[in-house]
Amino acid sequence: MHRRREPKQKKLFPYYNTMITKTTDTETTALILAGDGYQLTIAPEAEERKLELLVQAATITEVTSNDESADAQFVSRRLAAMRIEVEKSRKLVKEPVNRIGKLIDKTANNFIAAIEGEEKRITRIVGDHAEEVARLKREKERAEAQAFAEARAAREAAQAFAAAADGTGHICDILAAKQAERDRLAAAAQRMLASDELASTKVAEGVRFAWDFDIVDINILYLRDRSLVEITPRRAAILALIRGCAESGRDPVDVFSALGIHAFQKPVVSSR
Repeated sequence: MHRRREPKQKKLFPYYNTMITKTTDTETTALILAGDGYQLTIAPEAEERKLELLVQAATITEVTSNDESADAQFVSRRLAAMRIEVEKSRKLVKEPVNRIGKLIDKTANNFIAAIEGEEKRITRIVGDHAEEVARLKREKERAEAQAFAEARAAREAAQAFAAAADGTGHICDILAAKQAERDRLAAAAQRMLASDELASTKVAEGVRFAWDFDIVDINILYLRDRSLVEITPRRAAILALIRGCAESGRDPVDVFSALGIHAFQKPVVSSR
């Protein structure tokens, strides 16, 4: 009678117990969700592996030869392997949570779509009314300022005609002074009317005006005041140009120094 052989556990790395181990039927991940997905723990095996890797990594303090470089890269690859496995495990754990989150967002957004539409519509017409009231208020402010100027001019004219009438006693000067006084009273009444109209023009409760802006020309703004503009280099595009320059036989250091870019080569150590 032959005994059925159990399938051997497949390890990703022969030197160490990996964080994600597989058999034909099971898979063990480092991150474990417990308590209906509201608690997150780390697998004990992963903690042990992490500790041993850190101890081994601590022995690498310098590299003075190619052999030491090879040893250091070996340890670095094992560290990278664990990091990659944790990343895979993180994605596996998050995937169902992300699905639920997207479903929640979609359901909520579909439900409140009509509500948001009406909210925005009402906010828009309230804002339109407030802008119209503000426009009328500005016009009445100008009318009030003009009425004040006319009243002041009428008052000064009435005073001048009254002084002339007192000085000469001529009937024409007296009649002119009386007309100037009537003009002064009319101008004063117009000023009061303009002030009353301005005072009666008010923006509705719950509406306020806040300063905002639109950029007309970003280049002008940059030339006038660079502190008001945020500039971010496009790293991928710059690297592509540097590589293309090097492949064409030109020296990127010289070419890009004129652009304010220090191009240089740095060692890239493989994690595989």
